[in-house]
Amino acid sequence: MSDMLGGADAGKPSLFEIVAQHKMGGLLEPALRHVTSVYAHRYPRYLVRVLNWHEEAYAALMLLVERHYLRNYGASFTEHFYGTKRVRTRTIGGDNSLTRADMWRSLAFLVGLPLAKSRLDQLYDRLSGGEAARLLGDAFAARDRPAEEAAEAGPAAGLRQRLASVRAVATRLFIRYYAHANFAYHAATLLYYVAYMFDRTDYNSPWLHILGLQVRRLSAADYRAMDARGPTTSSLAAPPNGTALRATRNLVARLLAGGLDALKALLPLSIFFYRFLEWWYRSDFHRKIQQAPVPPPPMPPRPHPDGLAVPEDQSLCPICEKPRTNPAMAPSGYVFCYPCIHRHVAGAGTCPVTLARTRPADIRKLYTDA
Repeated sequence: MSDMLGGADAGKPSLFEIVAQHKMGGLLEPALRHVTSVYAHRYPRYLVRVLNWHEEAYAALMLLVERHYLRNYGASFTEHFYGTKRVRTRTIGGDNSLTRADMWRSLAFLVGLPLAKSRLDQLYDRLSGGEAARLLGDAFAARDRPAEEAAEAGPAAGLRQRLASVRAVATRLFIRYYAHANFAYHAATLLYYVAYMFDRTDYNSPWLHILGLQVRRLSAADYRAMDARGPTTSSLAAPPNGTALRATRNLVARLLAGGLDALKALLPLSIFFYRFLEWWYRSDFHRKIQQAPVPPPPMPPRPHPDGLAVPEDQSLCPICEKPRTNPAMAPSGYVFCYPCIHRHVAGAGTCPVTLARTRPADIRKLYTDA
């Protein structure tokens, strides 16, 4: 909407671009989970633990990816993919590029916050009993109740009882108030979307507002600067000193930086390919292709030497040698007038052309004389 209005800020991304960035980020995790689960069934010895701790493994991977893109491009992975960057609202000496502190704070909100939110959602579902308990009441809740301790004397038993009581109170408070906190989390995002769409704020999320950062489109000067800078480098790289160890270290750094840059094309392609496979196996196309091929029709039976000759003009009936009326086909495949073929079969019991045994019930009427 902001792009369609006159005098709009050309550097400000539209809400559709912002939503597309967030949706793309949300597709990466399930796509990688699907790939991990498929290979975990083939190699359970190596990948079952990775699948059990998928959120943490994914967060570690994205920490590496997001740090690379924030360090080299001043944007997260999805933001750079859509041609945007992060800038400071409070410039330092006229420079609004990200500082090292901005990069680490951005990583906390890009990687740490989604991981914490995912774990809290899982904890709430486990403690509250799931959807059945939330809809039908506490009678359907499957909560973890602290086991009753055996009566024993001493300070250790009293300490365990106090810890169990504190845990029970904390569990009740968490179940009671987490739903409200979750609502506030999503409501704040929605309110910022609406305010951003109507140019009431320059921040598209509350987290960017807290960080004091804005998302802006890359300008022509930004693209020229990236071209002039050349290939990106990793923080592992160091000035060469002529030693084989330093040369190996720099080679690994270049390969790592090149691999992370290649994710701009590989990860979106993997998402689209995953979606395509999901659609393909839900449709009937793959079932049709996997079916056995239909064999060609058999050769038609040849006319018998003692049977009637077939006219050169195939529109004529072989019996009356006139244009067919009410065409009908014998099991041999030859077509006649229906009165002619019915009369002949009823009397002779054979096809007049091939002399094959034929019954009146075997005659099929045709409703097109093609």
